Amino acid sequence: MDMAPGGIALAGSGEDRDGLEMDVLHLPLGPVLPFWPAGLVLRCSLQGDVVVDAEASVVDGAGAGGPGPGPAPAAVVWCDQVVALLALAGAEDAAAGARRTRDALLHGDRGAARAAAERLHRTVRRSRLLRWSLRGVLPLGPSALEHHGLPRHCRGDAHDRLLSRVERIRAEAGGAVPVPVEGGAVPWAVLPELVTGLELGSVRLAVASLDLQPHPAVQAVGHG
Repeated sequence: MDMAPGGIALAGSGEDRDGLEMDVLHLPLGPVLPFWPAGLVLRCSLQGDVVVDAEASVVDGAGAGGPGPGPAPAAVVWCDQVVALLALAGAEDAAAGARRTRDALLHGDRGAARAAAERLHRTVRRSRLLRWSLRGVLPLGPSALEHHGLPRHCRGDAHDRLLSRVERIRAEAGGAVPVPVEGGAVPWAVLPELVTGLELGSVRLAVASLDLQPHPAVQAVGHG
């Protein structure tokens, strides 16, 4: 790939969907971005603002520095994922509610966690902003789930997946039996195929809407 003097990727060329030659820009996302899976690098090839190809990798040594405190409870991990998606969608008040839910769960305060999760659930369900920003982002039907080997809770678009995750948080905060974080997680290897065809502006929302399989370096979740 050609590089400009400042290290910025230069556009190559390739055919678009109509067979016409267009410039192709290569753009890496990660490994360090706000509200982005730690260590993930998603290298996107763009024609215009559409992703036409992608590659995913994890930065080696992302977990250097010794072992963490161990895997976090599933609901805590889900809260952090919800915080990322809500923040990217511009719903800062709802993101703050997800943080309060996470902190209550981490402190073992079941009463506070249950109340915070209920408020979060109401806020997310009623939000017009979230419906407007997340509807239609990476819709996945039954055939797509089967093709990619994805769990059932990935069905629908980013808004559907957000609601599903918040409902799981509410259930666990209310006393449901905890489930392993890895249970039903989305493997990172399927990301390139999932994001191909998306507009660049929706890629980060799409990634944040998925329950990605925890990388060993980032399984432990602390206070943010």
